[in-house]
Amino acid sequence: MTFRILAMVLAAPLLAGGLAGPVKLLDKNGKPRATLKDVIAILEPVSAPKPILGKRPLLRVRTVGKRFVPRVAWTTPGSFVTFPNQDSIVHNVFSVCCTVPFDTGQYEPGDTPAPIRLKKPGLVKLYCNVHHKMNAFLWVLETPYAQVLDGKAGLAFDGLPEGTYRLKLWHPETGERIFPVTIGPSNVRGEWTLSANLPPFEPHKNKFGKDYPPSKDEGSY
Repeated sequence: MTFRILAMVLAAPLLAGGLAGPVKLLDKNGKPRATLKDVIAILEPVSAPKPILGKRPLLRVRTVGKRFVPRVAWTTPGSFVTFPNQDSIVHNVFSVCCTVPFDTGQYEPGDTPAPIRLKKPGLVKLYCNVHHKMNAFLWVLETPYAQVLDGKAGLAFDGLPEGTYRLKLWHPETGERIFPVTIGPSNVRGEWTLSANLPPFEPHKNKFGKDYPPSKDEGSY
């Protein structure tokens, strides 16, 4: 009996606590933004045990008011995403990214195109072929430790096995910042800062690799 209990303990991952702390997003003038909207925190095991990944529930990225909602999201390889059209206008979601290229085709208000299976890890940039200034970002991750920080003051991970990790903080206007983290037998606290130095909107071509035609409603974004 004692041997059986010892074997079970050794086979189980050593849960050592967590990682938490505030995150600041600084504007180009150095002043902190009021929210962490569109910031994602990703914690990738390096020497720590890698958890078994499963498929996540179907991710729904809605089109509302000529915007993607949410603008930043995440899932795992093998999971699915779809794009319900909750606008009164047509949309055509596409990505030309080498990770998961796809094209929903044009679809009507109230419709939802068939789910897209996200096979490979990486950052998927989402666009609409009808509306130039619609963009969103979907992270396909080989780790379950990820949080979109909308509405939060910082990050908080718990139940982490001991070991070293790579903390990746990302925002469309800051790009990627990487911080090494070591998780031991107690909770780890930290503070992290991101500085916006990229344009708020990344110019891009349409799904045919051509410029978008002039639009009368561009000013409504």
